[in-house]
Amino acid sequence: MTDDLGVNFQDGTAVFREGDPGDCMYVIREGRIRISKRSSEGDVHITTLGEGDIFGEMALFDRQPRSATATALGPARLLKISRKTFLESLGRDPTLAFNVLEAMSSRTRRLNKAFMKIKEEKFDVLRVAGDLEGVCRLILEEARETVDADNGSIMLLDPDGHSLEIAAAFGTEQPEKMKLKLGDGIAGRVLESGQAQMINNVSMNPMYKPGGPELKSIVCVPLISGERRLGVLNLSSSSEKLFTVEDLKFIQMLASYSVLTIQNALDFKQLREATEALALLVQSVIS
Repeated sequence: MTDDLGVNFQDGTAVFREGDPGDCMYVIREGRIRISKRSSEGDVHITTLGEGDIFGEMALFDRQPRSATATALGPARLLKISRKTFLESLGRDPTLAFNVLEAMSSRTRRLNKAFMKIKEEKFDVLRVAGDLEGVCRLILEEARETVDADNGSIMLLDPDGHSLEIAAAFGTEQPEKMKLKLGDGIAGRVLESGQAQMINNVSMNPMYKPGGPELKSIVCVPLISGERRLGVLNLSSSSEKLFTVEDLKFIQMLASYSVLTIQNALDFKQLREATEALALLVQSVIS
């Protein structure tokens, strides 16, 4: 096989696999390509590409191993383009370069647009807000607008730092307010480790603790400010719909921007409670 020519792939054949060396990009002439990524629960579907779409282009720039797997969905005919041919084409005709840039930009445009909307329109105002439940509900609303989820919750660590409790939620209600010890269940483990989890088959995961609505998929991201563990942001699906890496990236961005807001609201809540307790104490002394 030479560097630059039309190549054919049969249904189910991998164009490349996650971790393979990257030395070329592809343009889809005919057919469809499934892009997926490995997880602890198996392959996670990211997107499906069609005629005219470009993929694998990052190999032309960073020469890093492939970050995902590309598989033919039915017969597919691709144009394979090496880094050498790509660079030579820049002097003759920059059209290919513009197409590659457009493909790369479109994959981040949705995340950037959603993130800037949050940053510019709402969270700057909430930085001075003291309504902890309201802050948490607004964060969940922003998550829900971008990521298709049936349920969502923000669980915060109690003042003693021993267990997680639901501060706000949407979707199917729990029969009772769920509590998890730090390190217990998916949420407790995520907060303890500081590592986000995207699990698209929760029933097979030993960390999962059933007890509420039947769930299929979960994204859980820690809320950590410096050395201070605040809680976790959870989104879940009860249907066969799977979360994607793009969903995970957005929730991680949302969480990173939300922690200061939540911390401010927590501090305000604790200050208010302490003030009320002090007022009651003073009243009991002077009465």
